[in-house]
Amino acid sequence: CKECTRLMTSSTQGPDVAPVSSTMQRTVEALRRTMKAIYHVHPEHDSEDIASIAEQLEKEIVAAGTMGLGQPSLERHTRNPLNGAMNPMAPPMTFEYGEKSISAKVRFHEGYQGPPACVHGGIVAALLDDALGRTRHLTGRNCVTGSLNISYKRPTPLNADLLVNARIDEIHERKFIVSGEITYDGEVTASAIGVFVFLDTEKFNALVSDARSASR
Repeated sequence: CKECTRLMTSSTQGPDVAPVSSTMQRTVEALRRTMKAIYHVHPEHDSEDIASIAEQLEKEIVAAGTMGLGQPSLERHTRNPLNGAMNPMAPPMTFEYGEKSISAKVRFHEGYQGPPACVHGGIVAALLDDALGRTRHLTGRNCVTGSLNISYKRPTPLNADLLVNARIDEIHERKFIVSGEITYDGEVTASAIGVFVFLDTEKFNALVSDARSASR
């Protein structure tokens, strides 16, 4: 079919992203380590030095800011909360793109904990949504999540090497269907099936324009 041909001949690379300077890489990596470390600080710990350093860092970063909310795609892709190189929330993760599938290795530290020693279920869902939706780069078209059904099989452990996979199962004129899973040590911890709806550029821009207006 026409859509299948489009898929088979599309690029197997992910989205282009803006380069990140070495100092910003160091900054984000330090903030990630800080987010992990603060989990181990007792809530009643009292340190004027730590508070002052954190407040000074905030001032420095605010002063360095030159970009608003609506950023070009190259820069915006560095902010992704799951794999953005400029987002301290994002665990280090790089997707590998195949012909009809993608995969990535990821570790979540203590800051992502839900049940004891387990990744929060909402983070698990976000990872699967991001991975399944990311297959749209294999189609070369814009899309939005239509539905996402997640099955939690067993706890997803913290500080463990996880593998997330996603693959396109069906592609139609107006939508495509994707399945995927997170595995640890060869065992599936959670799986998902998603329906993603294609949108032409005009409709997609109109949709996100409404969100941008509300987020100002």
